Amino acid sequence: MAIIKMILLIGLLIFVHELGHFLVARMFKMKVERFCFGLPFGPTIYEKKIGDVTYGIHWLFFLGGYVSFPDDNKENGLPSDSPDLFKNKPIYQRACVLLAGVTANLITAYLLVIFCCLHWHYLPSGQYDVFVTGMNNPTKTTLNSGIQKGDKILYLNGKYVEYPNELMLVSTASKKFDNIITPKQYTKVLNQFLNKNPQYNMESTIKKGDIVNLPDTIQEDNVKLSNTEIFGLKSKEEKINLNDTQQKIRNDSFNKKTYKPKEDISVKDFVTAISDTYAPIEITVERTGKQIKLPILYSGDDGKLGLVLTVNEKMYKTDNIADAISASHNYMWRNTKLMFWSFKLLFTGQVPLDKMTSVVAITKIGSDIIEKSGMLKGLLLTAIISLNLAILNIMPIPALDGGHLLFLIIEKIKGSPVDEKIIENCSNIFFYLLIALMIFFVGNDIWSIWIKKLY
Repeated sequence: MAIIKMILLIGLLIFVHELGHFLVARMFKMKVERFCFGLPFGPTIYEKKIGDVTYGIHWLFFLGGYVSFPDDNKENGLPSDSPDLFKNKPIYQRACVLLAGVTANLITAYLLVIFCCLHWHYLPSGQYDVFVTGMNNPTKTTLNSGIQKGDKILYLNGKYVEYPNELMLVSTASKKFDNIITPKQYTKVLNQFLNKNPQYNMESTIKKGDIVNLPDTIQEDNVKLSNTEIFGLKSKEEKINLNDTQQKIRNDSFNKKTYKPKEDISVKDFVTAISDTYAPIEITVERTGKQIKLPILYSGDDGKLGLVLTVNEKMYKTDNIADAISASHNYMWRNTKLMFWSFKLLFTGQVPLDKMTSVVAITKIGSDIIEKSGMLKGLLLTAIISLNLAILNIMPIPALDGGHLLFLIIEKIKGSPVDEKIIENCSNIFFYLLIALMIFFVGNDIWSIWIKKLY
């Protein structure tokens, strides 16, 4: 039932989008030939002509829909200057029709969020409280830190904790020998090394059998993760990864005063090797209303502190219509910024295509959310999908609403329509490209579900 509910909710968003186009077109008394739910591939489930419009439902109803004008039928028999053709309508009317689908999705998203506020009287804030509920194989520094059951973790290495996985990520990145260093750490260790070994410089080679003096172990700086890294994406900050040779040298030389290499090695490689150490973890907790800064902690070799945590998402209380409107506005704005940030990561190549999902994964994830967390979270996800559809469709990509709007803007600027052949070719190219991407994403999702990556 949860899967069926999610399919129907996604179908509703597509229907609302196309209904927006249709209603505004009819408001301007435009001639509409077809109003269909679903992509026009394969069998048609239902089709009926009412008045001068043919209404239909295709079997792939949750993958799209369309409103068809006489212009889409090359054999419409109408003269090129016919007022029934969409292209001959005023630019502002055509723009309103194109914007209507996006607007319908935005309104739907907002109404869904307000409905959730008024029905359940609260709304997830997207921020979390992280509490300590116990210990499991704690490190020595954890045991000696004085941390207690019930402590709320407020700050981690000076950063306010907003997300439930931050402590785990920071602890893992702070462990001894994580095989990654920063240029800043490399520079610090290089200077110490050259001070202890003035016979070398940055371009030198340490010969096999030479004895070099090692600097005291220099711990790395606190790990401070950006939101990009917290969400599992690549950081913009430059990092240096240790290769196998460097890792072996690091393991052999750690905590020694001198080192005799077994083969020639450059100073650069050697310093890179000995720069990989460990990082301190600074935690501030809240206990009985007071903030307490704990002594420095260090994660174990497994990258864990040994803390058992529980996470509670903060909720906005929405007991009246004013609270509901305010909370809905904040919720929508926060997710809009997050989506633009996600698109930026995608178009700048920071998110690989194989990480993108299709309606298959969305349906699977949404049905799981409905089953485990109830309809509140399911409807909120639907609102986010509706918002996503609006943002995606307004992008200036041919075959999408934004692409057609772009051609209208060009038409307005140059004072004459863009050549129909150019519009048709661009739209066809991008339409088939979008279909190809959709097939790729669907296949990727099915494979991920098959090997149980999506659960």
